Amino acid sequence: MDIVAKTKKDIKGVKIQGATAVAKSVVSCLRIYAKQLEADDIEAFKKKLEKAASELLLLRPTEPLAKNACKFLFWQISKERDAKKIKNKFIKAADDFLKILGSAREKISVLGARLVSGGDNVFTHCHSSLVESSFVRAKKQGKKFNVFNTETRPLFQGHITARNLLRNKIPVTMVTDSSAEFLISRHSGKNLMMDKVFIGSDAILKNGSCINKIGSFGIGMAAFSEKVPLYIITSLLKFADSSWVEIEKRPAKEVWKGAPNELRIINFAFDIIPKKFISGLVCEAGIIEPSLAKAKVKEIYPWILENKNKNKEYGF
Repeated sequence: MDIVAKTKKDIKGVKIQGATAVAKSVVSCLRIYAKQLEADDIEAFKKKLEKAASELLLLRPTEPLAKNACKFLFWQISKERDAKKIKNKFIKAADDFLKILGSAREKISVLGARLVSGGDNVFTHCHSSLVESSFVRAKKQGKKFNVFNTETRPLFQGHITARNLLRNKIPVTMVTDSSAEFLISRHSGKNLMMDKVFIGSDAILKNGSCINKIGSFGIGMAAFSEKVPLYIITSLLKFADSSWVEIEKRPAKEVWKGAPNELRIINFAFDIIPKKFISGLVCEAGIIEPSLAKAKVKEIYPWILENKNKNKEYGF
């Protein structure tokens, strides 16, 4: 099996999951594929890479991080006319993007950890590597706090979060997804009141609203209603310059294998957190108001906006 086919299979089968992991796998896949291609014909070289990128991106349409990664790669070689240089330039672009991603992660986890206070009860949903990294950093700083998290049906990504935090000696209490809003509310009991909610994001929309794992809308609404600060820990590399992105629907069999044939199942993978629910975006530009996201993207990653529709044929 070639590298593109293998990566597609792993993403589609959720062997690779999470926006950051998917983006890294797409970039790494294209890097390996580029090394295998002949580059004597520059346009043919680009077309083959663009086609592979498009096939990979179609698998997770709600995650613009991978799409923005591809924008960066092809932007870097857009003006290259030397067939002897274009392959190495593409490979370098892939390496550079992974460094940019790593640098952003470091800045964000520092800020995320700063928001965690000793004695806090903090709530999170699904599995976000940036949220997890922020909690681990806070723990290493000597802060003692309790994490509450969801199981995150139907694929149980919350189990990943719980295992990883417990491995780092951070106390974790898990609740069923349908318990999340009640837990956050004052009605669950004084000892179970949450001080802060930290969740990740798969996409930042241009109005500052964010798209994240299904269940985030209800969590955001509960936090807003109960005046519990909700922070989105995410990278501006996930910015989508649109008012909406396609919400992925996953196979019904993830919800109920062997369900009655006449039963219709809608398995949304994501939902939206309106910007009014969000206390701050914790990103590489600082802890900012959600409405400032586009301006900060223009300042730090102008190629995300400048490269708009350059590869329209391939969807990025």
